[in-house]
Order: sequence, then structure tokens, then C-alpha cells
Amino acid sequence: MVDIPRMIAALQPAELETLRSRGRGQILDAGLVAAIDAAAGGPGEGRGYYVVNGPLWPVENREYHLRSDVAAAIFDSQRLS
Repeated sequence: MVDIPRMIAALQPAELETLRSRGRGQILDAGLVAAIDAAAGGPGEGRGYYVVNGPLWPVENREYHLRSDVAAAIFDSQRLS
């Protein structure tokens, strides 16, 4: 089970700012995927917070995007801060 508020709180301020500056529909680069994984508990643990959009194969061409509820939480919390 994912804990969206906890994962967002565990992101480094620069990582959260990068996510916010790139917008809701961004393709997550390897650095942001690693940051989400780390905030979620370690390598691969962030898989519940982002999803693949598009083809699954080949693996190196996968595009990872924030899950819609995760994006909403990140961008809604931006309005509150």
C-alpha cells in the first residue's frame, strides 16, 4: 500500500521542486525515479507511485509518469504552501 503524504515528505526539497517545475504530465527521468524510490524506502519501492505510460518493451524505452493521485497530491500541496 502506498503512503503518498509520507513519500512526498521524504523527498528532498530540490527533488520536490524539480517535480513541481516539470508539471503533472512529465516523463520521469532516471534521477526522479530513483528519488521517488528512495523516498518510498529503497530501490524499486517507488513503483506504486509512478506508472508506465506506453509500451512496456523494450525496457529502456519505458516512460514513467506520476500516478494521477500522486501528481494531484504533489501539485495540490504546492498551492497550500
